[in-house]
Amino acid sequence: MKVNTNQRKKARRGFELTFGREELINRMFHIIQTGKKGLDTFIHQLGAMLVEAIMDMEREEQSGPEYHPVSSGIYTVSVQSRQKLD
Repeated sequence: MKVNTNQRKKARRGFELTFGREELINRMFHIIQTGKKGLDTFIHQLGAMLVEAIMDMEREEQSGPEYHPVSSGIYTVSVQSRQKLD
């Protein structure tokens, strides 16, 4: 198989894992019914999901998972915890 075909199959599996097969079928049916407007909406939603994922990864990279600071000796200023995190 060509590399392009393998990449399409991997992308399809990823979409099915993310959305679920039924949801993808419903979205494709909606795109077919509404045409370009439906496709634009779908692409906009995918873009929003990508941006949210990138922002979450950046937040975890800078502040550590679940907002626990990466560096020791940093205090939280939230209401739930006013103690030193280790």
